[in-house]
Amino acid sequence: MTSLLTNNAAMTALTTLKSINSQLDTTSNRVSTGQRVSAASDNAAYWSIATSVRTDNASLSAVKDSLGLGSSSVDTAYNGLNSIITDLQNIRGKLQSALTPGVDRAKVQTEISAIQSKMKATADSSNSSGQNWLSVDSTATNTNYQATQKVVAGFSRASDGTINFSMVNIDVNGIKLYDRTAGSTVTKPATAALVVGSTSLTGTGAFTPGGTADFSTVTAGQTKQVNLVVDLGGTAVATIQLDKDTLKSTAKDLSKVTTDELLSAINNQIAASGTAKLGGKVTAGLDTAGRLTFTTVGTGTAATIKIGVANATDSTKFVAADIGFGATSNAPALTAASNYSAAFDISGANTRAITINDGTTTTTVTLSSAAYDAAGSAVSSAKATLSGADAATLINIALKAAGNTASASFAGGKLSLTTSGADTNSSVTVTAPDALYGFTAGQTATGTNAAAGAGTASTTTTAKGILDTTAGNYNASFGAGAYSVANFNISNLVGSNGDADVQNILNMVDKAIASVTDAGTKLGANKTQIDGQKTFVDTLMKANDRTIGVLVDADVEEESTKLKALQTQQQLAVQALSIANSASQNVLSLFR
Repeated sequence: MTSLLTNNAAMTALTTLKSINSQLDTTSNRVSTGQRVSAASDNAAYWSIATSVRTDNASLSAVKDSLGLGSSSVDTAYNGLNSIITDLQNIRGKLQSALTPGVDRAKVQTEISAIQSKMKATADSSNSSGQNWLSVDSTATNTNYQATQKVVAGFSRASDGTINFSMVNIDVNGIKLYDRTAGSTVTKPATAALVVGSTSLTGTGAFTPGGTADFSTVTAGQTKQVNLVVDLGGTAVATIQLDKDTLKSTAKDLSKVTTDELLSAINNQIAASGTAKLGGKVTAGLDTAGRLTFTTVGTGTAATIKIGVANATDSTKFVAADIGFGATSNAPALTAASNYSAAFDISGANTRAITINDGTTTTTVTLSSAAYDAAGSAVSSAKATLSGADAATLINIALKAAGNTASASFAGGKLSLTTSGADTNSSVTVTAPDALYGFTAGQTATGTNAAAGAGTASTTTTAKGILDTTAGNYNASFGAGAYSVANFNISNLVGSNGDADVQNILNMVDKAIASVTDAGTKLGANKTQIDGQKTFVDTLMKANDRTIGVLVDADVEEESTKLKALQTQQQLAVQALSIANSASQNVLSLFR
């Protein structure tokens, strides 16, 4: 049916043509821009991701520029240091010649002064982008000075959108050669308490030969074990016991326990001891020499650590020396101040009292006829002339009955007291003694640990540069003035005192060479870090470009093929529309 009012064929052809034109516009845009996602309307998610990555790349580009500037500053300072090291070596040579008898030191000083002036000029001119790290002014009012210069070295974006920058820190305070002020403050942080074993584990009895320890052996019912008492200043004390039971959770083979497995077992026991004892307060480790170490978490003078070693009595067991902690701790031994009385009478109503404290228990021992009779055959001397050895026997009987761990002995005419404790927390004290025993009131002794360490407090010092820091003073005969590498003068140094001063100055210059060399090493490490980061940032930017390409770049080959196809389809659609529009004209021929 043909209608004069509605041309269905033309409408269909027109719709097809519009669709083809829309696809042709999209494809043409992709071919011309090279992107399949060039606007948010093309693909909102991909456009958003690509935009964020492009933003990150812009930041990384700025980081790369910063690294380039930082590298330039490091190179400038490094070149200055290299030149000054050569100058210092020349000065050292001049000073060595000045020690030769008959040399005119005034003329040598003329040469040295020229070199000193050249070094200062070199340091002052070692300037890059307004930064000078060799000749500084650390005055508090100089806001441009920073003891640590930071070079932006990296950029990252956290999952929550937070932006973070990583830095390469340049220790200007550690490499500066001259400081135009009285100096800047340098704070050394407080240190932790540290105890280090005497020998590398692989060289101890437990780990020799083969570098592993055998904790599996059982001889006469006794297993191999090591006991260590870790004491944090008496506030936290715990015993570390290493045997087949405590090692089984970390060691694959109890007959071949490695140093790392031993270390893990120790740290497991420290953690298991709880915060009331050692947990979170001390860690065990191995130093670069392979020695066992114990380090406190706390720092400063309040941080102390002591390692009490408990040697096993059975010969089949390991002892603390087998893991590098030397001999057994020493129990406190208290010897009377004077000799025991030779005429000690406890007959009849006579009594002799002594009060002994073993660190936890206080016991008053009274020697009397009753005590003598109760001891029976344990004593041999008469009551009226009780010998020192028998007095020690009676004291021990009373201490044991009271649960006191102290014990008495007699030798060389003097009584002695010891306890079973074997560290600095163990002690033995005598209070209110009878003078005939030879002890004085309040006389005490404490044990000693096999190993102990203490932290140090933070310290703040004032320092100028490496070359202008005062290093010594001339002998009094030359005015006793202070000197540094930058300002010493040997022209007037004569005689034996002058020779001594020149030798001291020579030593100072030699140390300065070592310090400047160390500064160059630090800058070299910074340079290596910066160059490595530049390479990484460049690689990261290229990776980001590839990511953007995957998300938004068009496949040009595919789009060009599609463009040709759409152009052909457009031509056919135009012809189809033309044919459809001519249908109404054909109707008119029916009325002729």
